[in-house]
Amino acid sequence: MEQFDAKYIDNELGEIGKRVKKPIDIYPIGGCAMSFRGLKESTKDVDIVLRDAKSCEAFCDALFGAQYADAELVKITGEYRNLEATKMFENKDKFHLDLFVGRVCGKMRLSDAMVKRAEFYKTYGNMSIYLIAKEDIFLFKSLASEGRKRDLDDMRVIYPNLDWKTMEKELEAQRFEKELLEHMVKRFEEFRRVHDLDVPILASIKKKIWKI
Repeated sequence: MEQFDAKYIDNELGEIGKRVKKPIDIYPIGGCAMSFRGLKESTKDVDIVLRDAKSCEAFCDALFGAQYADAELVKITGEYRNLEATKMFENKDKFHLDLFVGRVCGKMRLSDAMVKRAEFYKTYGNMSIYLIAKEDIFLFKSLASEGRKRDLDDMRVIYPNLDWKTMEKELEAQRFEKELLEHMVKRFEEFRRVHDLDVPILASIKKKIWKI
């Protein structure tokens, strides 16, 4: 599968940004945010969260001018189908964009606290790019399907110097249902097993499950 480095992604977002017709903010998460932070050499796709439907519409309009096709018109793998993205697009290089409005994978929302923690990266035309904090990338990565080892490896890269108290407060504010908390426990236990690293918030998540 094709991989794309920070320079390629930056150039693509620049081409998209200069076509956006109204001011919008976008929040890359996952591999893209890691690449821009120098934590990952390349990624196979880009996940972007927008805060509202109007911002998503403005971004999508710009994509067509930048030679992107709606991914519903091209072949989508089962992995992408499970993302529950609002929109999916690809360009001629097979560079894949997954767009989410407000909530990622139908699970975790881009909260006001996450927005405050996000770091300004660049502005292209009417489009400003903000990188979410490492703590929030780690949490989003924990939502991935079981068996996605590359997400566990990314979590290992992000792991040093995480603010676990911030993460615990975010989980409390998200008010997840029991099923999702159980999924996170499985992912964190898998991460601990694979990389032999402690997850300090694991015990508190288990306590939340017991109280539900």
